[in-house]
Amino acid sequence: MHQIQMNVFGNPSSIHRFGQESKAILEKSRRQISASLNCSPGEIYFTGCGSESNNMALQALIKPGDHVVSSSYEHPAILKTLDYLESNSVSVSKIKPDSNGIVTFQSVKTAINKNTRLVSIMFVNNEVGTINPIEEFSYFCRDNNILFHTDAVQAFGKIPIDLAEIPVDLLSMSAHKLYGPKGVGALFIRNGTGIDPILFGGGQEKNLRPGTENIPGIAAFGLAAELSQQNLSDSTHQIENLTDHFLDLLKENGLNFSQNGKNTIPGVLNLTFPNVDAQTFVMSLDMAGVAVSAGSACSAGTVKVSGTLIEMGLDREAAASSIRISFGKYHTLKDIEYVAGQISNIVSKRQGING
Repeated sequence: MHQIQMNVFGNPSSIHRFGQESKAILEKSRRQISASLNCSPGEIYFTGCGSESNNMALQALIKPGDHVVSSSYEHPAILKTLDYLESNSVSVSKIKPDSNGIVTFQSVKTAINKNTRLVSIMFVNNEVGTINPIEEFSYFCRDNNILFHTDAVQAFGKIPIDLAEIPVDLLSMSAHKLYGPKGVGALFIRNGTGIDPILFGGGQEKNLRPGTENIPGIAAFGLAAELSQQNLSDSTHQIENLTDHFLDLLKENGLNFSQNGKNTIPGVLNLTFPNVDAQTFVMSLDMAGVAVSAGSACSAGTVKVSGTLIEMGLDREAAASSIRISFGKYHTLKDIEYVAGQISNIVSKRQGING
């Protein structure tokens, strides 16, 4: 990014060589991301973030009188867009996840009606890490002539996604979830999907996302996508081992806790520690140099109980005692042991456990 920022300054829409140099970087990144998803480069549209991709997918497809099926624990970029659409004569069905944190196929199928235009279910939940049956949803929607969108921000780069095998129509992604920069996203739009722009300007991204492209950020996104696919199975195995070791350490230390959600993505843990206030927990760990979350990190610093956990059936007391811990491929056993030790110290004091 630094090298491009210093040396590549042309507008990719310009025909002079400086502009074409930028254009070449733009198209290389499009190829890198499409290769990671096994789709055509022309089906990748760059945006400013995953939230913008979600807005584009929903607002561009839905008209007054349409019906949308989604889940009640989606990212705010979906839920608030659905609220906006409802205020504009769109009917919305929000399905609750089951107690395991998964949106079931039967619940989606039951919610479909004759006006259903779109189903939008997140690939992986960002707070508990549960993986939804996206392939099953997408085949059902295709067979019933219904468009299917998935927010894959938490999934892309962490688990394999083959869009030649999974017939989703639209898929949202973001660079910063796979070690890329913040402020860059993309939307996959399958060829043949009729979609109208929601922003208007100079015609970039086939008239769907106007504005001069963020070339350094897009270049980094492309590289991050490519790197995410290298040794993906090895990275997954490593993160799973770290997670298992971490949970074993907590158990060995006699902590009272439970894990929320099943069939989860490697590296995302949502744990409930009874009688431990999550906000106090987060601050105590922060002072020890450890960053965890209480709920999602997408609420602009607000302190509130996780809506996702409530939707899964946890009571407010349990939800207020839950934290999200994320591990990545650059973490080590030493890191995990340090975090487990800090958590054990905090929880032991509050749960009255003798060391």
